[in-house]
Amino acid sequence: MERQELINKIDKRELKKIYLLYGKETFLIEEIQSRFKTIINPAMEDFNLSIIDGKETSIDEIRTTVETLPFMSEKRLVIIKDFELFKGKSKNFSETDEKELLFLLENIAETTLLVFILIGDVDKKKKIYKTVEKFGDICELKKLEDMPLLSWCREQFENREVEIANSDIAYFIEISSYRDRTSEMTLSDLKNEITKLSSYVGIRNKITKKEIDELLSVKSENDIFKLIDMIGSKNSKRALKILNDMLDEGESVLGIFSMLSKQFNQILQVSVLKQERMPQNLIISTLKIHPYRFNKIYRQTKNYNNSGILSIINYISDSDYKIKQGLLNDRLAAEIFVAKYCN
Repeated sequence: MERQELINKIDKRELKKIYLLYGKETFLIEEIQSRFKTIINPAMEDFNLSIIDGKETSIDEIRTTVETLPFMSEKRLVIIKDFELFKGKSKNFSETDEKELLFLLENIAETTLLVFILIGDVDKKKKIYKTVEKFGDICELKKLEDMPLLSWCREQFENREVEIANSDIAYFIEISSYRDRTSEMTLSDLKNEITKLSSYVGIRNKITKKEIDELLSVKSENDIFKLIDMIGSKNSKRALKILNDMLDEGESVLGIFSMLSKQFNQILQVSVLKQERMPQNLIISTLKIHPYRFNKIYRQTKNYNNSGILSIINYISDSDYKIKQGLLNDRLAAEIFVAKYCN
């Protein structure tokens, strides 16, 4: 089921008894969750709304909750978040518990509305997924495309009472890299950037390409391109200068590593397709990269071979893990990175 279809059905109260919401777009998931909450009278929310931590729950808690009758209301809303059974085995559920849960889902009361919410992907081969699919509805909250994305951004800008042309919104979307296939950027990130821009110009003022370039992540992205250029040309002194400047300006090592990983993944993809003699315009459309960014990436493929790129990606991934586990100082990891790949 598509997002807008689900919203329409919730608004019309054309509801099934079970739903599964999943995906990486937490903003859209929260939007649908709030929509579901509208079916509950706010004055009776304490009696008719239960939110359960799926990582810690048990079959007994779920059974008791879904079998509880609503109080002075037609429906009782039960939300179960991060229920691990959709991804694999759950530490709190035996095979017997899972069978009982499937029986509960197949025979859930008309007065109960059960909504499972998961961030990320699910295993569509799991019995619980197939049961929800049979007796309820499933909605994957994916990234917005083209016109829905443009409309969403325009609404966000209008809510903040600033003026911006559609062409400048399109430019804002492109430089954000939201639509790049490998991008981890979400609508929540876009919302933060929109808030930043709107605060910068002030209420009832206009945002143009100039303000977008001045304020947003174009500088960080350009610094990453420069850093990759300096590493490719083995200029360790200049590479360290760019790295230290980024850190002094507030960028985190993990943030820089994330941008580097994304960039080197794209360099690798372009390099492979280039070696397969794919035309440049077809590479752009296949990888969904903005032509401006593609030209820079294409140029950088000349400074790196595929094995070298894979070594860099693996180093970043390994360092990211060690930093998060407290096994390696983040700044030291970044400096080793520059020294290692400028040799």
